[in-house]
Amino acid sequence: MKIIFLGAPGAGKGTQASAVSRALDIPTISTGNMIREAIAKGTPVGLAAKSVIAEGKLVSDEIVVGIVREKLNSLDGGYILDGFPRTVAQAQALESMGEDIDKVVNIYVPDEVIIERSAGRRYCPKCGATFHVKYNPPKEEGGKSVCTVCGSEVAVREDDKPEVVKQRLKVYHEQTQPLEAFYAERGKLRTVIGQEEVKDTTRLTLDAIKGD
Repeated sequence: MKIIFLGAPGAGKGTQASAVSRALDIPTISTGNMIREAIAKGTPVGLAAKSVIAEGKLVSDEIVVGIVREKLNSLDGGYILDGFPRTVAQAQALESMGEDIDKVVNIYVPDEVIIERSAGRRYCPKCGATFHVKYNPPKEEGGKSVCTVCGSEVAVREDDKPEVVKQRLKVYHEQTQPLEAFYAERGKLRTVIGQEEVKDTTRLTLDAIKGD
């Protein structure tokens, strides 16, 4: 099967893509990994991406599509795309490659829930352990929240600050959400409501993929 995962930043699409990959034994391909691989191999589009990244700019649709084309041409069988396409233009480019996508799974979680989840995340700058004030809280010690692994004080990642999350969601709704209508018109879209428990979302996701 060839599957695309959609979902707002923080909705858990990457987690579900990984779970489905294990359950169905289908490789997951992420845009970030594809770009890093192309750069490491020194392919023409990889070198172009390296040059753009070195200048601190965003990699263009043209370069990303070129990298995706290289990767898909090297595969024999199904795959899960996580992080591509991000725009309708990229989806159209994927179609022009002749790739026949079986299902497009949209993991839906309301913005306010994503913002709340993100605001509760904590990490340890020293050992990298991750926590959540509600689901997996750090230890409270001397009026501070500290890591249960190494005892260092935990912190909030820049990407998890509410103002940053809201901006990322705004970009998603403007640029990526139109893909829902694009794939719904083609009869490929399946929307899964993200649940409190990851395993429950995985069960619904697998049902959506296996169903008609």
